[in-house]
Amino acid sequence: MEYVVDGGGSRAIHDALGPVLEEVRVLLAADMGLVLYRPRRRSDELMALASAAVDPAAAFLANEPVTTSRPLPGRKPRVVVELEVRSAMRELRARFATALVIPWRDASGIGTVLVGQTGGRAPTPWGEDPTARSELGRLVAATVRSGRETGSRQVDRELREAARRVAEAAVEATDVRAAIAAVLDAAHLLVGSEVAYLSLPDGGPDTFAFDQMLGIRTPDFRHVRVHHGQGLGGLARAMQRPVRSANYAEDERLHAAPVTITRGEGIVSAMAAPITVDDHVAGVLYVGDRQMRAFTQVDEDLLAEFTDHAALGLRRRLAENQRADALERRIREDVAYNLHDTVVRGLITIGFRAEQARYAVGTSEVAADLATIAEAAESCLGQLRGELGSLLSRGDIGGVRASEVLEQILTAPQGRLSRSPELDGEDIELARASAEALVRVGLEAVTNAERHSGGHHVIIRLVPGSLTSRLLVVDDGAGRVETGGGSGGPTTDHPHLGLQAMRAAVERVHGRLAVHKADPLGIEVHAAVPTWPGPERISS
Repeated sequence: MEYVVDGGGSRAIHDALGPVLEEVRVLLAADMGLVLYRPRRRSDELMALASAAVDPAAAFLANEPVTTSRPLPGRKPRVVVELEVRSAMRELRARFATALVIPWRDASGIGTVLVGQTGGRAPTPWGEDPTARSELGRLVAATVRSGRETGSRQVDRELREAARRVAEAAVEATDVRAAIAAVLDAAHLLVGSEVAYLSLPDGGPDTFAFDQMLGIRTPDFRHVRVHHGQGLGGLARAMQRPVRSANYAEDERLHAAPVTITRGEGIVSAMAAPITVDDHVAGVLYVGDRQMRAFTQVDEDLLAEFTDHAALGLRRRLAENQRADALERRIREDVAYNLHDTVVRGLITIGFRAEQARYAVGTSEVAADLATIAEAAESCLGQLRGELGSLLSRGDIGGVRASEVLEQILTAPQGRLSRSPELDGEDIELARASAEALVRVGLEAVTNAERHSGGHHVIIRLVPGSLTSRLLVVDDGAGRVETGGGSGGPTTDHPHLGLQAMRAAVERVHGRLAVHKADPLGIEVHAAVPTWPGPERISS
């Protein structure tokens, strides 16, 4: 790693420059001294490496990005008047009535020493001796070089120590939470942050929730969930690299960020870095401070390198989750098959016997009662099969592409209707439960159209969205709509059991189902479900 400015927990350059700059300021009876630096690798970012001021409140932070009211001299020292240096991340500015400006260079970038008066005083001659000017530039350059070497060794040593701690915990920790705790502890020590926390997928690959935390105090912060692209972590996932924010609450890059909750926790500056396992973002690592801090490009590079080691601990977490998922699925399958072998077969027998008896009896009153029994058995059978299908599904674990939803609907038995599948939107992922609800509706609607519409064509249109996904199935048959078919609105002359199954599948994920007469012919089945069901704690 090219160590250009203070990185991670190191403040070696800042600390080395501080005494030198203060001595120069006092010697020249100046109000303020500043050392500015523009790294070659980030030529658009000028920063304050160190500052010394009569008023401590006017001092700049280590590595604080700044701008100047005029271009700085690039080659020769000179005296300037009316020069302003402004912070790029907060309301702070230093106005020099007069200042001695001494440029200097090294292999990594371009530096500038500013020493001058910030009050309303009249300009005062500075630096008449060219030799003294050159000596001051060489002194600052040598101090920066020495601090850089010291800091580089420190960062390298701390990174190796952090990697060792994570690797040992991944192998030796008694449980996975201990392994993750070691990752957070190593991260916060490496960058010298007050807090560290980890977010993991929750209810699908696009929604992440905070999992384990170090130094977090408020309960609200522990329940934050964010989508892809939202907040600092969402931005890091979208960009596939670490992202830093010196002033989280005022960062205009962040979309739908949980600003209120983060402010309540007291976090001002933070960084987030995606942790990649097997080419997928398996988690996001955060570090943050409760006071403003100017994280740098070196901090980003350091955190990115550390996440390669953090993936070791996360692999163990994912392996345990997979084992738990497999066990849960086996239990679900056992319960579902046991219910199928007992209750389902019993309902089939009841319905079959009731239908047989209905035609064997002579009185219309008994026949009506037997028909009611048969219909009740059929209704219960349909609802139970829907529940068993849900039990056998993987719920919200993983996602299903919209195109796969359409493909599964098209597996409905082919009759005489021609089919037009349409994907109206991007081929995004839906929560598995939502995808299964749409597949169930689509299969039922297409099958009913084949059997009962008497039409020639059916349109199957899926409109995936970031919040809601919609399915529309329209045939051109002679179906009719009747009202009063139970809760939720109209029914059709399609079998009532199919309508109940569709409604149950959609309502299970808090969606909506509507069935209407199409114009000019046929029946229109419209299902709307949340793309990723579940409550969210996102504050703007």
